[in-house]
Parts: sequence; C-alpha cells; structure tokens
Amino acid sequence: MTNEKVSGLIDRYMKVSFYVNKMGELLIKDQICDVLTNEQYYTLRFIQQQRLCTSTEISDAFYINKSAVTSNINRLEGKGLIEREQDQVDRRVFHLKLSKEGEALLQETENKIHKLVESIMTKFDYEEIVKFLDTYEKLSQIFIQMKNEEREEYK
Repeated sequence: MTNEKVSGLIDRYMKVSFYVNKMGELLIKDQICDVLTNEQYYTLRFIQQQRLCTSTEISDAFYINKSAVTSNINRLEGKGLIEREQDQVDRRVFHLKLSKEGEALLQETENKIHKLVESIMTKFDYEEIVKFLDTYEKLSQIFIQMKNEEREEYK
C-alpha cells in the first residue's frame, strides 16, 4: 500500500473515530441521568460485572491512576451508590459493591442505553453488525496488547 493510501486511511480513521467517540459519549450522557458522569456509569457497570472488586482492579481495567479511581469511588459512595466491605483476611483491602440504590440506578440507566443502542443497530443488517463488532473487538484487543506492552517497558 502506498504512503498516500495509508495517509488517507489514517485521516479517515481519525475523523470517524473522533465523531463516533464524541457523539457516542454525548448520546450516552443524555441517557445517564444528571446524577452520574460517564466515568461513574462505567465504574458502576464494572463493579456490577465483577460483583466485588477493588479500586486497584478498576484502575487496571480502565488504565487510569489510582487517585482518579479513589476520587470517583468517593463520589459514588457519597451518592450512596456503592458500598465498601473490608476484606476479612487482609484488613487493608476494601472490596466495592453496588448498593441497592446503585443497582436500581444502574438498571434504569442500562435500560435507557439498551434502547438507544438498539435504535442505532436497527439501521444495519445483522451481518453488518456482527462484522463491525468482530472488527471493533479486534481493534480493542490490539489496543489492550499495545497498552500492556507499554506497561512492560516501564517495569
């Protein structure tokens, strides 16, 4: 492939990536009530999927520093959406879980986002959606691998 073609593809990727990410985040923000930021929503979703997790696990999963996670966790706890449980073996460790209020808010939010995504997906054929998701998952794995390699370089 020529440099010109590669440059054109990179430009096309950057343009579409910006709009898809920016508009996607804005559309999701419209669905997640004023109580949450997008980061808080994703944190609640992660905690729910893990059932119990630590702030270190969140930091590792989201590739963000622990102080940002701590700030986010403190806000979610202040809103009554998560609870901390001290580990029975290692008293220095705290596990995070959703409170009843957090579960209810997350479920309500998930329903709204599900409807939003469904309304977008119905504009595509099933095969297009599957092919897109396969490609998007591959891109995600490439990014994860690159980030993990970067982490290894700094060790």
